[in-house]
Amino acid sequence: MSEAFHFQVNLGGMLDVLSNHLYKSPDVFLRELLQNGVDAITLRQREQPGWAKGQITIHVTPGKRMVFRDNGAGLSQEGIHRFLAVIGQSSKTELVNGKIPEDYIGRFGIGLLSCFMVSDTIVVHTRPAGGGQAHVWTGLPDGTYTLDPLEECPEGTAVILTAKPGAEGYFQEERVAELVRYYGLALPVPIYLAGNPERLNNIPTDFSMVSRSQLLAFGQWLFDEEFLDAIPIHTPHLRGVAYILSYATDRSVKSGHRIYLKQMLLTENGDTLLPPWAFFLRCFLNTNSLRPTASREDFYEDQELDAARQEFSEAVRLYLTRLSQSSPDRLERLVAVHSQAIKAMAIWDQELFDLFIDYLPFETSEGTMTGRALKSVGEAFWVGSVPKFKQLKPIFMAQGRLLICTGYASDQELISALTRRCRLPIEPLREDSLFEVMDDATYIEEQQAALLLRQANLALGEFDCQAQLRRFLPASLPSLYAMSDEVQFLRQVQSAQDISSGIFSDALSSLLSSVEERPLASLYLNLNSALVQKLVQARRPATLYAMAQVLYVQALLAGGHPLRGGELASMNEALLVLLDGAAGQPD
Repeated sequence: MSEAFHFQVNLGGMLDVLSNHLYKSPDVFLRELLQNGVDAITLRQREQPGWAKGQITIHVTPGKRMVFRDNGAGLSQEGIHRFLAVIGQSSKTELVNGKIPEDYIGRFGIGLLSCFMVSDTIVVHTRPAGGGQAHVWTGLPDGTYTLDPLEECPEGTAVILTAKPGAEGYFQEERVAELVRYYGLALPVPIYLAGNPERLNNIPTDFSMVSRSQLLAFGQWLFDEEFLDAIPIHTPHLRGVAYILSYATDRSVKSGHRIYLKQMLLTENGDTLLPPWAFFLRCFLNTNSLRPTASREDFYEDQELDAARQEFSEAVRLYLTRLSQSSPDRLERLVAVHSQAIKAMAIWDQELFDLFIDYLPFETSEGTMTGRALKSVGEAFWVGSVPKFKQLKPIFMAQGRLLICTGYASDQELISALTRRCRLPIEPLREDSLFEVMDDATYIEEQQAALLLRQANLALGEFDCQAQLRRFLPASLPSLYAMSDEVQFLRQVQSAQDISSGIFSDALSSLLSSVEERPLASLYLNLNSALVQKLVQARRPATLYAMAQVLYVQALLAGGHPLRGGELASMNEALLVLLDGAAGQPD
């Protein structure tokens, strides 16, 4: 039979884990004290049905000392040895069939150690509420502790901390009040600073019964900003309010919330709980049933968390649906500020799409138009590139045709859905669609420009592009680059090959060489342009060749196409040719 040994815990190393890896900052010591205090009061309420006098009082000697007192269940001598001296043991774990009851906050039994981050000693005065001897327990960061009887001690527990160098800022009444409101604003137990009758935490438990004006006032006090609207959240997993910001925000903003677990602040980050489109909201939420991670700063991914996300989305959707019926003007203001967030919502939810599409704005060649306006415009085209839209916009404006830009997040999916559901004559812009906004050159004009076209095709041949003569507006645009889907794919492959090496580069090269007939892009030269007209009259081949390369690169840049290395080098060579030609000309 082999002999059994116990693990030896290095408390100094444990404190390093707490301060540098588990907890984000020392101020969580107050969160852990609040958690323990509330759980002690909850335990006393269980043991003494009808008792409802629980409270927490904090006495602060500025910069020096803090006494954190609760009038909860307290600890017996056996409980002290069992729970204060054993790391990882929780006084709550064996209360109900070996499991933590739903109304207990704590789980890991190591929270008290966080006090060593601000104090070199932890002194605990405690007396069991059910009667018995009081004790004083003194813990030191070297892993030792003392335990002595205590005569003068009220029922409950007091944790006494002495500020260590560098931690004095946490031992100020203003800082303590700030942290209590931050971490424990939603706690059901009243919390006071000693000598001050004003409760630090006092909010409603059910926001569904609170008026809109009261909700907005509470949100302004909590987040220190004004909101457009307040959405009460009351679902099986969540209680609270989702506030609609009065300004547009970036999709990457996921912080600034107050999300609580069993009335104790868990996180300000909404990444885990909230859907991706919720960046236009600031949320004050509490949950009693989701599981926390070990650091108690996020939620554990499981089916319950997924259900909570879906409940939140449904609550917001139902509120906005009712708003469209009761206050459409408020809904329009909301959409005007948060169109991008609502577009992201409308993609995956057909009811939201039907609700919002008439209000959502889209950029077009005729300015911003709503979905309602697009339903009645007749024929139109859409293009999924913002630079290409800007390049083509003046052409469509001059021709009196409508072009829609779908290069922004969510727009292409929404325009496609709008076209499909309403059977609108709106289609993606392809190369052959451009012919509808261009006029062919006459036979005589083609003959006059023969030299220009010949030199242009020689210059553009290595880029799989051909020059064509057209007339289009505006006249200030000398050339326009257009390519088919096949050409676009090949350009992407070539660009990838330019920045790749080794096996991957060889594979791309093989792919390109396997294309039997390379499709050609088109560079349309605008006969309405004074520049092109002058090139038609020019008779110096080298100049025409160089100008074709310059116009080609200019058109690529205007259309938002990335340049390949050879194209940029060709333009530099072309500019040198033009400079040499200009230098040889008399002034």
